[in-house]
Amino acid sequence: MHNTTYSRQRVSRKTGWTLPVPYCNCGCPDTVIDTGHIGHWLFQLTKCQCQVVNLGAGFDTTYWNLKDQNLVAKNFIEVDFTSVTSRKCYYVKSRKQLLDKLTSEDGDIKFNSTDLHSSDYHVVGADMRKLDEFEKKLNECGIDRNLPTIFLAECVLVYMTADSSSALVRWIADKFPTVFFVNYEQVNMLDRFGEVMVENLRTRGCALAGVTHCISLDSQKDRFLTNGWEGANALDMNQVYKNLPHDEVQSMEGFGVLVDLQVALFAHYCITWSYVDRQQPPLGLSSIRIAAPTETTQ
Repeated sequence: MHNTTYSRQRVSRKTGWTLPVPYCNCGCPDTVIDTGHIGHWLFQLTKCQCQVVNLGAGFDTTYWNLKDQNLVAKNFIEVDFTSVTSRKCYYVKSRKQLLDKLTSEDGDIKFNSTDLHSSDYHVVGADMRKLDEFEKKLNECGIDRNLPTIFLAECVLVYMTADSSSALVRWIADKFPTVFFVNYEQVNMLDRFGEVMVENLRTRGCALAGVTHCISLDSQKDRFLTNGWEGANALDMNQVYKNLPHDEVQSMEGFGVLVDLQVALFAHYCITWSYVDRQQPPLGLSSIRIAAPTETTQ
């Protein structure tokens, strides 16, 4: 996972639900999803009767930020390798101000060396390439497959082989009748700029095992559409930038954010969003937009 900087985001509701768009912090080329803000639409749509699964969550603080806004999902689950979750569990356990925000039906918050369980917040260690292990860990968190669920991933799937990430998203589509997936990662990796990115990461010990899904926006969508998802769309970060509110665009340009290098970098990261909406009546996940491109459906 690269270093990330979160920044302000907006939600609009002109036609259907619109995902807020992330933008780059001045002086930092990394552009990321603020998962808490992106999840707001689901909390509103379901009146918080929903679940969040944050894949490769690392030290993300979305749960705590939402809690401060009185936005509490029925279940919020963070999944990462045990080497990461063990450190996060220790961090939470050793800080009373965090423990005080956790709730548990029996008043007890359960820890072991790698996992944390409270009534609505869970941190679990699992290798997401091993679906039996992944499913077991979700079940330990009391996940309810009948509740609307949002899966979030930021530069996670690309570190799996293409077959492994395809198997993971296929499993999710099979198991959850009402589910939304937001994925942020690389795109356009076959041009010269992309090749240099791949090589630089490789020399730093970060091989992009799943780069074949990152060839184009179409290949990003196809990963979902060929594995059971009803609809998918994708935008590179330059397209996302063009859909920012006018005042925020002016603010960014005033700081000289979009220098040539960052324009090139924006063209090599994207947001892909996909959905399955099999419940009757449908929840309306097909109306979710970041902007207004033509949606691809199966």
